[in-house]
Amino acid sequence: MRSNKFIYGMMAAALIAASCTDFDDYNEAYQTGGAGSNKTLWENISERENLSDFARLLSKGGYDKELSKSRFYTVWAPENGTFNFDEFNQMDSATLVQRFIKSNVADYNFVLSSSVDERVHVLNEKSFTLQNLEGCTFGGNDIVTSNIPSLNGTLHITDGAVQYMPNIYEYIFDNADTDSSIAQYLKKYEDVYLDEKNSVVGPIDSLGQQTYSDSVMVMRNVIMEQMRAKLDNEDSLYTMIVPTDDAYTKAYDKIKSYFNYADVTTYYNINSSAGTRQTKSVENGDYDAAYLSDSLARWCMAASLVLSHTNSYNFWLDEVGRADEHNPLLRDTLVTTTGVYLSNGEQIMARTIGDPEQVSNGYVRRVDSLALFPWDVWCSEIYPNIFSTTMRPYSQNTSGINTMTVAPNNFNPAVGDYISSYIDVIPRGNNNPKVHFYLPNICSTRYNIYIVFVPECITGSVTTEPQLLKFNVGVNYTESADGDIGTLSNPSVEFEDLVTDSAHLNKIDTFFVGEVNFPYAYVNIDENGECMPSLYVEVSRTYSERPKYTNRMRIARLILRPVEYDEYLKKEDEAL
Repeated sequence: MRSNKFIYGMMAAALIAASCTDFDDYNEAYQTGGAGSNKTLWENISERENLSDFARLLSKGGYDKELSKSRFYTVWAPENGTFNFDEFNQMDSATLVQRFIKSNVADYNFVLSSSVDERVHVLNEKSFTLQNLEGCTFGGNDIVTSNIPSLNGTLHITDGAVQYMPNIYEYIFDNADTDSSIAQYLKKYEDVYLDEKNSVVGPIDSLGQQTYSDSVMVMRNVIMEQMRAKLDNEDSLYTMIVPTDDAYTKAYDKIKSYFNYADVTTYYNINSSAGTRQTKSVENGDYDAAYLSDSLARWCMAASLVLSHTNSYNFWLDEVGRADEHNPLLRDTLVTTTGVYLSNGEQIMARTIGDPEQVSNGYVRRVDSLALFPWDVWCSEIYPNIFSTTMRPYSQNTSGINTMTVAPNNFNPAVGDYISSYIDVIPRGNNNPKVHFYLPNICSTRYNIYIVFVPECITGSVTTEPQLLKFNVGVNYTESADGDIGTLSNPSVEFEDLVTDSAHLNKIDTFFVGEVNFPYAYVNIDENGECMPSLYVEVSRTYSERPKYTNRMRIARLILRPVEYDEYLKKEDEAL
């Protein structure tokens, strides 16, 4: 049985073989030549005293039989005393085959000629350089005897075994310090299955079941697929951030605190007028709170660890050529394979223990702290889609809500973006309109709430005097573990925490409403996506205030910014 991902295509293999030898030699044994051409590879190896250690290891791994078959191989055999025999002999047979024997055996016919300078893919899919430029070498070891013909291949004798270099996936399982964290997490989602398409069909057994004379086993890892990272692919090039167990545990505990779930998560059904007073609940029995919290915390870490060297943001990680010398602005930001932008790349990499460790498909950086910003990964700024009637299902005292556009170049510094659209809340007569919004993806943390209003003057209307808006805001959310709903609002005219009393609407501006501390998370709670906190914005002018205040609201955006992110941005501004 051979265990690999996929066998290289015949076209690619033919090109490799043809580059090292004549076309007629491709996958054929020599019919003429020196002594030994009538013997198998195993016979040529086992009969040489200087290869007795190598022969013993081949026999232990079952390759005495494999190298006696008609299948064609090229073997690079290290002489006695040129490699650590005891180290390899202590390995179990499966590890010995994968990490030693297959590193010295390749498919097809690789004959050393005067012009060879090629990368050879051996049986474990690692690749080593075969060349005859300033001396005959394979994988950095001198070839002391070359091109020994055999019935089923070619034998070269070297003065050392090639150095096995694990790929990132193998490195994770090799390192004892990650055994209870990253390795355990990835192993849980690993599955090995039979690749029937690429396996050689054998006879039907006595039970009527299909057997295979040569089975190809394929490893699949669901989490690795979701990470969009082929960590076991020798042809890829990544940097992976690998936290120590202590760093992993601390990051896990921190992230998990953002996914604290109540036993009963209650919310207002704001899909109808009755719903603004009607509560609905999702109980813990409908979802596993402990599993959900654990799963989200571990996934947020996994999604932040792998960086592809094909992404221009990550070029500066490459030890060879640094594109940041040409564009220093790319020096800090990193982009993970899941599309997460890490805005403090240099800070993250500064936690590397020692030098980056080279593996066969990139680099591993062991870190003593996973210095991720929450707002980059698991608790980002939230912009509810106010233009969707699903997220804005109900309004009161309105004759309609229209989506409008504004002239270009209306940049709002507070938002750091251009405002191109807004919802125009049209009141019914002189009534005070009220609009309800759902708030998605709320974590159990503190948020600052902002509302971006659009002035009447930029809509094309002409006003003879400034238009002022008086409004209040309420937020409804699960307040206690047993599902009580808490409402943060202020019904009085003395507007305090969550209410702005007078908004001058002669310019686009962002108004700070207040801070809300959500004790419980709502992320991924129910399949229907209805279980969310809600927010309302309501015009609050009195009858006597009608001449001074408008009852027309034009809302361009709601912003829920994590308080810690807000504080970070303010410090950044102060530092400029």
